[in-house]
Amino acid sequence: MARKLPRKDAVIVGLGWTGSILAHELTDAGLDVVAIERGPWRDTASDFPISYAQDEWRSTSYSCGRRRRR
Repeated sequence: MARKLPRKDAVIVGLGWTGSILAHELTDAGLDVVAIERGPWRDTASDFPISYAQDEWRSTSYSCGRRRRR
């Protein structure tokens, strides 16, 4: 049987970078917010270490409109 939950001012579907910023802004404005997420819990430090982050500017042969020498 379905459960009726307390009424909220806003619902955010997907609590990634954008959703979390939006939730922060809405709660700062005094709204009562709930966010739902489908995926598993992610820990940024261990799941996406900075040493393995791909640098899209280095991986291309173009930088700021000029061709790089190889």
